Amino acid sequence: MGKHRSLHAAIEAVVDGTKAGRLRALLPEIEQRLSAGARIADVAKALSEHGLPLSVATLKSYLYRSRKAARNVLSEAARPDAMPLPILGNSPSANAPHREVFDPILNSGTTSGLLRHINTVRCLRLLKKGDLLSRADMARRLDLTRATIGNTVKELLEKGLVLETIDRSSAGRSGRPGAGLALNPQGAYSVGIDISSHALTAVLVDLSMGVVQKISIPVGPDLREVGRAVEEIALIPWRLLAASGLSPQRILGVCVSIPGLVDQQGRVVVAPFLHWRDVPLQATLSAHPHLPWPVTICNDANAFANAELCSLQERDAQNMVLILLTEGLGGAIVQRGQIFAGSHGYAGELGHLVMGASLSASDDQSFERLAGHERFSAFLPSDCSLEDGLMALADEDAYSSPSLERVLDQWAEVLATGLANLVYLLNPEKIVFGGPLSVLFPRITSRVESLLTQHLLHGFNVPLLEVTRLGADGAAIGAASVIRERIFSLARIESP
Repeated sequence: MGKHRSLHAAIEAVVDGTKAGRLRALLPEIEQRLSAGARIADVAKALSEHGLPLSVATLKSYLYRSRKAARNVLSEAARPDAMPLPILGNSPSANAPHREVFDPILNSGTTSGLLRHINTVRCLRLLKKGDLLSRADMARRLDLTRATIGNTVKELLEKGLVLETIDRSSAGRSGRPGAGLALNPQGAYSVGIDISSHALTAVLVDLSMGVVQKISIPVGPDLREVGRAVEEIALIPWRLLAASGLSPQRILGVCVSIPGLVDQQGRVVVAPFLHWRDVPLQATLSAHPHLPWPVTICNDANAFANAELCSLQERDAQNMVLILLTEGLGGAIVQRGQIFAGSHGYAGELGHLVMGASLSASDDQSFERLAGHERFSAFLPSDCSLEDGLMALADEDAYSSPSLERVLDQWAEVLATGLANLVYLLNPEKIVFGGPLSVLFPRITSRVESLLTQHLLHGFNVPLLEVTRLGADGAAIGAASVIRERIFSLARIESP
């Protein structure tokens, strides 16, 4: 116990005026002493002698409630249907930045260490949406003492994750303006890389989800060779860093999104457009000498969905379907604000829905084959990228012809048919489209809505149909957002 300050000193340092508030603030100190071998009766006696008279039974009651609250918060974060990151691979290199914050480890293994971590994460979550809050605001919203908030904020300021500025909400009130706290966008960065059959798109994203740098690398059939793809991916973070002038120490990690099935170990089970099968991509990239950061692999549509969830208010992100329109069609299902993964993590593979009367039709009558960009190939300029070509077609005033209108009518019929099945199956509040091909959707929105209105069973409403504000880079931004979410997630306790 010699390494701890005296209990008397700890009591004197607590500024909260109520007995209950002072005791709650002292619980981490008390837990330290108990974990070091002190008897609970001796702790209760010491508290009584220094101005906090209470019985052993009362102290036990406070400790029980505190520990139960900590377990409940942790259990909520670790629910199987919760969003946090896909399981990460090997432990990151020692060069990885700020591990004590970004990859939380409860070094002490004590309840007090767990409580400090929970308080840190709760404070960061309050600031996640860009709000400016005072310490008093945070204490009220989290039901914590000012002393606890003060200690937590001090740590976050030292780590550079939070900025202190003038609290504009206090303007106009009498007295000295309060100090406002906000998430520091430059506190840390994440790298997201999206792989498709025609390009590698990579973004460097800050803590406020702002895209700091972007690069897009056209690729050919050689990307189907996994070794070549790995070497290309390993260089991309360094190209982003060179363009931005940032230090490698500011990078949280790298996430690669794949147009295919990805299991919980980061293995690409199958990626049809890349011709990949059973590729241990996460393990391979984690072992690469040029990648000192934690590496995660995820499905591209799930990455896109994660980006959308990060940008929406909770009430707007409860039940929706996200559709990624690329060379194929990817999907993600959001229920009660969480991405629904299914028993093996493969839920949402909407592109493989069979649009014919038999399974033998799946090769040429799957949803993604019928709704992908191949039908527009004849209209795309040959001297520009797929993304730029589709952007040109999206301009109805500049590009319109009877033949293109016929193709758009066919596309609207296919999408409406697939969406009707999704409405019957999932009854979503809204459907959000992303990916390069989504820029064309505004040209057929009214046609799709009209078809759904005509053919949906009475009682079913046409969901809100939206195009993402993230543009064609939604999967890459989403991959970066998967890494960003780590600092807002509670550490999981692994079973022994």
